Amino acid sequence: MIIHGDFETRSEVDLKDVGLDVYARHPSTDVWCFGWARGDESPHIWFPTKHYDDLWEGGLEGITIVAHNAPFELAIWNHICVPRYGWPPLRPEQTRCTMAMAYAMALPGSLENASAALGLTQQKDMAGHRLMMQMSRPRAIEPDGTVVWWDDFDKQMQLAEYCKQDVRTEQALCKRLLQLSESEQRIWELDYKINQRGIYIDRTAVTTAMWVVKKEVERLNGEMQKATNGEVCAATEVATMTKWIQSRGVPIEGLAKADVIDALKLDYVPEDVRKALLIRQEAGKTSTAKLHTMVTCLNEDHRARGLLQYHAAGTGRWGGRRIQTQNLPRPTIPHETIEQVIDVLTRASIDEAHAMITACFDRPMTVISDCLRGMICAAPGYELMAADFANIEGRVLAWLAGEQWKLDAFTAYDQKKGPDIYKLGYAKSFRIPVEEVTKDQRFIGKVQELALGYQGGVGAFQTMARGYGVVVSDTLADEIKTAWREAHPNIVKYWYSLEDAAISAVRHPGSRFGTWTGNQRVEFLVKGSFLFCKLPSGRVLTYPYPKLKPIMTPWGEDKEQIHYMSVDGKTKKWQETHTYGGKLAENVTQAVSRDILADAMLRVEAHGYPIVMHVHDEIVCEVLTCGPNMDLPLFEKCVAHVPAWASGLPIAVEGWRGVRYRK
Repeated sequence: MIIHGDFETRSEVDLKDVGLDVYARHPSTDVWCFGWARGDESPHIWFPTKHYDDLWEGGLEGITIVAHNAPFELAIWNHICVPRYGWPPLRPEQTRCTMAMAYAMALPGSLENASAALGLTQQKDMAGHRLMMQMSRPRAIEPDGTVVWWDDFDKQMQLAEYCKQDVRTEQALCKRLLQLSESEQRIWELDYKINQRGIYIDRTAVTTAMWVVKKEVERLNGEMQKATNGEVCAATEVATMTKWIQSRGVPIEGLAKADVIDALKLDYVPEDVRKALLIRQEAGKTSTAKLHTMVTCLNEDHRARGLLQYHAAGTGRWGGRRIQTQNLPRPTIPHETIEQVIDVLTRASIDEAHAMITACFDRPMTVISDCLRGMICAAPGYELMAADFANIEGRVLAWLAGEQWKLDAFTAYDQKKGPDIYKLGYAKSFRIPVEEVTKDQRFIGKVQELALGYQGGVGAFQTMARGYGVVVSDTLADEIKTAWREAHPNIVKYWYSLEDAAISAVRHPGSRFGTWTGNQRVEFLVKGSFLFCKLPSGRVLTYPYPKLKPIMTPWGEDKEQIHYMSVDGKTKKWQETHTYGGKLAENVTQAVSRDILADAMLRVEAHGYPIVMHVHDEIVCEVLTCGPNMDLPLFEKCVAHVPAWASGLPIAVEGWRGVRYRK
């Protein structure tokens, strides 16, 4: 039996501020009502004043609960309805999530936007949504601490009707969405378990670091006043500081990170301006804001939960939430130094910690930022064990395209019989002996590998080069692009093969078209309103509402280009975009890399390694220090196992173990 369900809740704490786990466990959090419907039937409403419906009398055997953003329903169900109202426990295996289904079809995640994107007749009640937001928080708090809720009878009835409409919309949405495959459902269930385990945070170190940052910001603001002769009182005064810098003859448009870096590179910058810019650069470390997030989302057991979003990208890759573990700054100091700084933060007082850090380091804020990874650690009695797939996208692209010399090079390097791919790539592009490649040329080799594999040109190369401190002229960048493409003929062919197959599929709905180059066939098919791309793993990528539009290429050629609807990564709006061969290659490569990661996640869990997080292509587990699963080489071997569908793909992993997370 399928039951569609939706909770409406209230709490003294804000869900967005504290996260789902803290919200659901907070003593003030309670249920206004639960809307539910069997299959296609009309919705019913349960209120906490009633006994739970006869539906649950026999338990949940044979019942599947379908909800939009099912982790929310699971949390409220198990943390509130089970202990307070006697409901039977609900397991993730008994649920299906229409948000996950929408994400897997590259649709917007919210119920409102997903239903609108599909043009459903049932839509979310936005007026009711405003009422729900009002009723989710206290109406008032009396002087004696008594909480007053919006519990007027009429409002509760309006909220119940809103809840029913959400259920109707979710029912209609579920009919239009593809169900997750059996393997993807297993991955979603594992994702839920990982999010429930959460990561252990060194609360003491984080709390002390927050106060050290506060003291350092106050000190830097004092330095800013001195540097600007009192004209700028704080590093956060962007408009005032910009105007002051301009008055000193330095052309600058704002104080964004790139603006500050560019200004510091100018041939002549007055010393007071240079000092002010450096102060701004240090005080503006936005990464230190993660300290506050770490504290607010911690539960009593020092664990932060719900940090990963399943299928956040169209390729299937996960996204970070709240602490954003996928976006932690890369440290500029050694891990050993980080451990020493964190040791100071855990043992010293705030004043002592601030004094020691400012005495030992020129840029204390940067040092605190460098320590963010290390504040994620193992619980007492445990250690972290991690393994990272080495250059997985470069390997997957070469495997998909059949660039055999590169696959052989990866294999030779893994067996310690050949040079690393960055040296070899540069040597191959410029036809010089690999042993003559210098350190600087290796950096260029690294940039070209990262920037040019997906049909990138001079702009892509220069953008990547800036991130690695590589400076070359546009003329040389264009020569590097041309040389790289000549050294990778099969990858270049692969771009155009993917584009041809996708365009043919859009032009001929219902017919399958595949790539004609490479080791692995990728197939495209238009069915209904979607262009589907079948991957070697059997999973499909989706491109909603595909169509062909004529364009004029930069070199003056008329051609057709694929356009489709997607959620813009920056604006978050549902809008039309386009794609081409290199972009399709990027999608397929990243999707296959994700499938390699997901396959490994299921495997290591089955072998008794509990995953607590994964970051990009790295799996992080938490194991007992004296437990049976402490053999790192065995763990690496388990992660690196090549799935049957990826035969011939050279996979290598690099692992580590320790108490604190590192990179």
